[in-house]
Amino acid sequence: MIIFNQDVINNFFYIILSIFLIFFLIERKMIHGWYTRLATLVSLSMAIILCMLSPIYQNPYCVHDLRMIPFVLGIMYGGPYTGLALLVVLLLSRTMIYSWSIVAFVIYAVIYLLTIIGMKWFDFDRLTSRKKIIFSVILFTVHSLVAALIANAMTVFVMDESYLINFILLPSVGMLILTYICETLLKQIQIKQALVKIEKMEVLAQLAASISHEVKNPLTVIKGFLRLLNQENLPVGKKEQYLAIASSELNRAEDIINDYLTFAKPDPDQVENISISGQLNKLVDMVEPLSNQQSVDVHKSIMDATIVGNTRSFQQAFLNIMKNAIESMPKGGTLTILSKVQKGNVSITITDTGIGMTSEQQARLGEPYFSTKEKGTGLGLMVSYRIIEAMRGVITVDSRVGQGTSFQIVFPVDRLKDPSSL
Repeated sequence: MIIFNQDVINNFFYIILSIFLIFFLIERKMIHGWYTRLATLVSLSMAIILCMLSPIYQNPYCVHDLRMIPFVLGIMYGGPYTGLALLVVLLLSRTMIYSWSIVAFVIYAVIYLLTIIGMKWFDFDRLTSRKKIIFSVILFTVHSLVAALIANAMTVFVMDESYLINFILLPSVGMLILTYICETLLKQIQIKQALVKIEKMEVLAQLAASISHEVKNPLTVIKGFLRLLNQENLPVGKKEQYLAIASSELNRAEDIINDYLTFAKPDPDQVENISISGQLNKLVDMVEPLSNQQSVDVHKSIMDATIVGNTRSFQQAFLNIMKNAIESMPKGGTLTILSKVQKGNVSITITDTGIGMTSEQQARLGEPYFSTKEKGTGLGLMVSYRIIEAMRGVITVDSRVGQGTSFQIVFPVDRLKDPSSL
């Protein structure tokens, strides 16, 4: 007769829960070594104790539960030191819940040694997932048989057909399922780590290509004009013109490099209190010549607030957004700048009536080397996004083709300076 009761379900539930807890902690921290071993030890110790508190079957000679499964899993995936710690936990818990037993001590010590020897013999860490599953099932079956033989030799113990089915065959099948779960979760973590590395390499490659492309253009221009300067009998006016163009291109290359440096390290060295109204009014004055040139009317309604950050970085971020907004209205339009304070945050909205963007273009905003402008590099907006994120800001964009674009940036207010925002 096969024993299948609520305690069997409980035992499997405790073990599965402990396995998922281990992988949740590991995946969240992405730290290996001592942290992984500690998470494995704590989680599987809980599973061992809970299994012993829910015995599947008891008789005058023995108590059966699935405590051996988390014990063996801990040795296989946590290593010998984690396994040794689990052995101590297992013996102490068994003594406190039932009583001290020399038979139990011998059985668990032998199981520990057999597992360590088997792992070294078959080089467990180098096995494929399929072979690890097969290894765990065979090993656990051997453990169960050895434990029964030791118990039979040292005490009164009956090993009949029912025992072979319920306490050797079925737990071995359970070991197969649980090892499969462990291997599947390990693969998921490995895939995630590989994807993170690939993503980092793609970003690095994209940035390298972008820097190369953008810096190469002004350098090519400079190289060409330096060659022209070597011409004989070149008029002084032409020399000055060529030098001015070369100097301008050098400045452009410097600006590109500075933009990338800002993107790489946007955290300001000097943090200070920033007055929203003071800075936005100053920025409106700075873009006035460009707005007049583009026949753009600027409307503003600015509520003052104080945030924490770097003034220069703040100006750079919002100057890029305002310039983009004005340049999106080549035939004129209206630029609206609003700010308001509510619920401990200051919301800054910059709206234009320009050409707008598609949803696909909106999704790519802030990416390196993406721009809706014909000669744009995308670096300015990329830097703006990075600065705003570094200042704990949140940026959202709403745009319609032919109707315009609205940027909303929300910052937490410095409550020490603005107690009214509480």
